[in-house]
Amino acid sequence: PGDYNEAPALFKRNGRYYLISSGCSGWNPNAARSAVADSIWGPWKSLGNPCRGTPEENATTFRSQSTYVLPVPGKPDAFIFMGDRWHAENAINGRYVWLPIQWDQDRPILKWQSEWALSLFAR
Repeated sequence: PGDYNEAPALFKRNGRYYLISSGCSGWNPNAARSAVADSIWGPWKSLGNPCRGTPEENATTFRSQSTYVLPVPGKPDAFIFMGDRWHAENAINGRYVWLPIQWDQDRPILKWQSEWALSLFAR
């Protein structure tokens, strides 16, 4: 709300719509933004940066930009954040970041994990 956003990753949980996006900074990663609304048409309430890590990780969304949120089949509250890692000098070398979305009450949270398994969602 009130910002210019790009890279929208929209998903629905418990009847509410969630959005993870980023600011507009071209090839340079920036801090993620999150928001929630009861209707896809809004009004949207800002939830701030969902990243929880080092200051550099928080400021760059773990050196990525949101691209999609993947619902985990068979797990109604389980979602995977997918982020692009682009390299302007070598675009063919783009990579991806996949992180499980954790929750702090009704706020999506992203924490860096170099390795994780789908069994994380079995809890």
